[in-house]
Amino acid sequence: MPDINKTLTKNFNENIAYLQTEHPELFSKLVALENAVEQEHYQERYELVYENDGFDVLEKSSGNFLYDKKSISHAKLASKSVDYNLDDNLFQGFHTYEIASDALEKYKNYEPFEHHMSGFAPIIHAVEEDVKTLKTLYKYIFFGSGLGLHISLIHEKINAKVYLIIEDDLELFRLSLFCTNYKDLASSATLIFSVFEENEAFHKSATLFLQTQYYYNHYIKYFHILSHADEKIKQFQIAISSQSHLLFFYNTLLTQYLMPLEYLFEDYKFLNKSLCFDTKEFDAKPFLLVAAGPSLEKNMIWLKENYDKFTIVALSATLSILEEEGIVPSIITHIDAFDTAKIHFDKLKSLEFIKDAILIYSSRIPKDVVTMFEKKQLFFLESGTHYKEGSLKPSAPCVGSLTYQLLLRLKAKSIYLLGLDLAIDQESGKTHSASHEYAKTLKVNDDSEASIISFKESLFHVEGNFRESVLTTPNFKISINAINNATNLLKDDTQKVYNLNDGAKFIQATPEKAEDIALNQGSKDIKSYLFEICSENSSVGLLDVELNALRDKLHHAKLMQSTLLQYKESKKLKLHKSLDELKELSATLCTSEYMQKYELSRVLDIYLKYILSYLFDYFNHEKFERNIDDFKKVDTLLTSHLMEIVNFYHDTLQEKGSL
Repeated sequence: MPDINKTLTKNFNENIAYLQTEHPELFSKLVALENAVEQEHYQERYELVYENDGFDVLEKSSGNFLYDKKSISHAKLASKSVDYNLDDNLFQGFHTYEIASDALEKYKNYEPFEHHMSGFAPIIHAVEEDVKTLKTLYKYIFFGSGLGLHISLIHEKINAKVYLIIEDDLELFRLSLFCTNYKDLASSATLIFSVFEENEAFHKSATLFLQTQYYYNHYIKYFHILSHADEKIKQFQIAISSQSHLLFFYNTLLTQYLMPLEYLFEDYKFLNKSLCFDTKEFDAKPFLLVAAGPSLEKNMIWLKENYDKFTIVALSATLSILEEEGIVPSIITHIDAFDTAKIHFDKLKSLEFIKDAILIYSSRIPKDVVTMFEKKQLFFLESGTHYKEGSLKPSAPCVGSLTYQLLLRLKAKSIYLLGLDLAIDQESGKTHSASHEYAKTLKVNDDSEASIISFKESLFHVEGNFRESVLTTPNFKISINAINNATNLLKDDTQKVYNLNDGAKFIQATPEKAEDIALNQGSKDIKSYLFEICSENSSVGLLDVELNALRDKLHHAKLMQSTLLQYKESKKLKLHKSLDELKELSATLCTSEYMQKYELSRVLDIYLKYILSYLFDYFNHEKFERNIDDFKKVDTLLTSHLMEIVNFYHDTLQEKGSL
């Protein structure tokens, strides 16, 4: 045993040192486990044993062995089962298209950036092939680490560049530190660990994995230890399907990021971050956020009887319902920047219904919505842009979670949530109240075994507000996460949140049945005060320092033009370019500094994240050999459209900003 003990000690010590330096959060979990064992707060369930020339895990309570005393055989079988085929144990990180020649012509005839496929279709058409086998597995996932023996053997076989290692059992993972040298693995690959993580933490780890060398996300294969629960497989499917570049296309962001210039140079008001709702005027009337989830209609009688006890903050999707019931909101929020944005207002019998409301809108919404209202009513938020230094800039995936975040930011003391279910109605399957433009009725069943995830229609369970669990969609789950993140970041001890919905549970939100709420009659009308404080905490136009920042954005666009021109010109100096040079180009256009500061780089990043996986996959097909001409074909298509994006942004910024 001396050699075995030496190996165990070496592996454990090197792993601990590696984790302490490179993965401090995981290291802290292991230290906490160690302390709990030493102080007898935790009873160890497993014992590492060495039998039949191999390691195994003995479960003390049952006497069962994890590997049935055949750990080496299990690891070899696992390695043998790994293949390069595209028919099993596979995630797809892309949208599937078949683009015939006539469709290609159709997309070419669209106005610039009118349709996202105009920038994608030529490349996808060029790389479309019927492929069944890959040459290389660049990224790989292990659902269950066990003792990690199979991880080492599979790495020897595939030599992937990035691994996601998932293990729900912290004690079991700790035992793997004796048997598997993760430090050695990390010398030739990037390791991302998700150990003993709940849903939100796992989503962050999965996102980090997807963002690391993202151009290899087209196909991602995995190995699943049968003893490890399969829940994380479903959660990863949700994570990969909810990547921002698959939900928000570059052309939409490009035009929406330029839209605020229309309002900045026409003297519309932009709210400042100095705005605060923590004043005595609001003491008598707590805030009621009214969204269009199923619980709104269920509680309509209560709302009609009690709305005047609250300061009503209504999402635009609820307006036709509220108008029907004569419930006039004090504040209306709206962030939808798509063509459907106007429908919620077109449904109203008369705009007189909301003529005295404060309208807090995203500065990305279309002009035809803005011109429906008097300028004095409108107060803009910046969404994803940084034109004004002191403006309010909340960020969230939907108007409900954004409005909730806004109320927290503005220090509202009492916040009640109605219609913010973020779950389907558990009896009928309805996603929203009937008046909502996107309302659907889904089949009320647990779709946990589905192999294909629909972002807005697949169902799975989350913790419920009044029930043990409720069914929700991946789309809603992203907003649940956003609400919980906002609570963690923004909510202080003086703020109280009450969840009135028969939907998803939110952290630090007290479940409360609407009929059980006891409030005093708030007689004071505070609409005039609302208008006063919003006006006092808003500004119009751009200061000199903000105009200089706008000129800096124009300079950055010129720099991006120069970078792309240099890249294209360098092709004349070399026989060919490589995929590595495309990676370098992507990194140059979208540095972390650029992404933080410049909207254009964020547009380029979204475009590249979407299209590069198609292109890199094209050169990873076992069946086909590629040559210089193949690369030139797709490289030219890619760089030409990148230049079109940059030129459009540059010219529009120059024109609208009068620069």
